[in-house]
Amino acid sequence: MKRSKLSVLAAAALTAAALLVPSALAAQTSIRVLANVHAWTKDLNDIPYLQRAAQTAGVKIDWEQVRAGWDEKKSVVLASGDLPDAFLSGLTDQDIILNADNFVDLAPLVEKYAPNIKKMFKEMPDTKRISVFPDGKLYSLPAVRPFRPDSYNVMLINQKWLKKLGLKAPTTLDELYNVLVAFKTKDPNGNGKADEIPLDWWAGAGGTSGSRGLFSVLSLMGAWGVVDDFSGDLVTVKDGKAVFLFDQNEYKELVKFLSKCWAAGLINQEVFTQDYSSMMAKAQKPDVPTVGVTFGWTATDRMGKWADDYAVLAPMSAKSDVKPLWPTNVARVKMGTNVFAITKSNKHPIETIKWIDQFYSEENSIQGYYGSIPDFVKSIDNGKKYEIVPAADGNQDRQMWTNALVDNAPLYSSAALEARTTVPPSVTRRLKEDSVYKKYEPDPKSIYPIVKFSSTEIDQMALAKTDIYKYVDQKFAEWILKGTVEQEWSGYLEQLKIMGLPTMEKLYQKAYENYYK
Repeated sequence: MKRSKLSVLAAAALTAAALLVPSALAAQTSIRVLANVHAWTKDLNDIPYLQRAAQTAGVKIDWEQVRAGWDEKKSVVLASGDLPDAFLSGLTDQDIILNADNFVDLAPLVEKYAPNIKKMFKEMPDTKRISVFPDGKLYSLPAVRPFRPDSYNVMLINQKWLKKLGLKAPTTLDELYNVLVAFKTKDPNGNGKADEIPLDWWAGAGGTSGSRGLFSVLSLMGAWGVVDDFSGDLVTVKDGKAVFLFDQNEYKELVKFLSKCWAAGLINQEVFTQDYSSMMAKAQKPDVPTVGVTFGWTATDRMGKWADDYAVLAPMSAKSDVKPLWPTNVARVKMGTNVFAITKSNKHPIETIKWIDQFYSEENSIQGYYGSIPDFVKSIDNGKKYEIVPAADGNQDRQMWTNALVDNAPLYSSAALEARTTVPPSVTRRLKEDSVYKKYEPDPKSIYPIVKFSSTEIDQMALAKTDIYKYVDQKFAEWILKGTVEQEWSGYLEQLKIMGLPTMEKLYQKAYENYYK
């Protein structure tokens, strides 16, 4: 009897162990992910929603987190052949197209194992449209971010300075020039020092995009009724034709205006040499504000403690017969591409797609942008509503980037999710700032869309693009400093042709037409 009882217990123990085997094995499924991570973001192993996603999927994520030198690291990895199982953010179209044999077509996996991603593709077809490569394959996944404005950029003016000097917000570039002169000469910050910087912007020192990047003075091209697409390529669409703004007369006229401002001492003398941190520090001095007009993501981010001194400046016109515009690109601002890709080194692609599909659920999408429940997001009535917890120090951006992947996150913030989410005043303030530009938005068909080029097309353009943009950035700065754009313009246009601009125009036009087929 005793032996029989022991046998029963042993059998029961074996049965229990057997039931645990699948879970135990699943928990040992290891996925190595190379992640492009913001410098502020804490160790991904310490972010609760990421831990929960891995546990739910029964996988172990071996994060390799890169917070600096991403481009160098990525290039070495792609060239070495020692690939991770997956990349999280940081890949470009070119990275994928030129290494397509190393990446998995995700379309069959999404169809079978990723209901949240399928839902996104169905509800927002453009997310799939911008993700499919020229060979028809889906090598990477997109993201749809929450509560985004239509434009990356706001133009800010110190309204307290205007009031003190008895000036109105400028509506033309001539009026802007006069305001900048007053800011320089009349000590509007009242400290008795000539330390005011009338005009400043991010000119990309140390990077590869020059003034073509975000928060740039090139947004002022809207004064002539043309705007770029925020890609850094300075491309737009005129009468159905893709054109590059850097060889247009509107561009030349802006350069002439800025050269006039430089000659009058109205532009930060370090604009072309300052790094991003230095630019920000100049605007956020602890004793007095020093910058009159500038560009940024938000007044709070750009001006710090002086944010309330600033107002959003509406687009100005260069001529009375021109309706001013402001650069907007809803798709590029709200949607991200290439946020996740699986390589052919991955021995567990099904487990991997099931894991990443969780990121696209409503609960994980809101956490992916703002931080984990319950510390940074409150789930109300079991997910019927969400509430974003305001940052204790008022710096919502830092709270987000410290505790979530934010723009590096795979996620899907649908209109339905946004409608059920309450956000802090800092977020609604950014949307309110953006509303100033609503009536100045260009026709959507004049905004160059998010397109992808084939490997052959990339090869055709590679040398030309490198040479052309280096030349464009050089001449932009040089002309502002020296005032020689008018004398050198025809030679500049000829040099662009020699460098291969006609080939770029042809291929960008083809891609534009294919997008709207």
